[in-house]
Amino acid sequence: MRPTRLALAVLLLFVSVAMSAGAWARKDDSRQGQMSPGQAEEAARRQTGGGRVLSVKPSDGGYQVKVLTPSGEVKYVFVSGR
Repeated sequence: MRPTRLALAVLLLFVSVAMSAGAWARKDDSRQGQMSPGQAEEAARRQTGGGRVLSVKPSDGGYQVKVLTPSGEVKYVFVSGR
């Protein structure tokens, strides 16, 4: 194969891989109207008066957020995903 054909083949392969990766990313974002883990973290922080978020886990259509409150208590806050 000539160098220009090889370069073209590599470029086409790269573009096809990049496009398929983009399609997978869009599938993850297809949950329109759903809250992201970062948004759940912010909501839990507001609910606990500015606590420190220790973990965020998906749970029953929302998120279970573990928060260390400013007073030193550990609380679990459920944030609906909608």
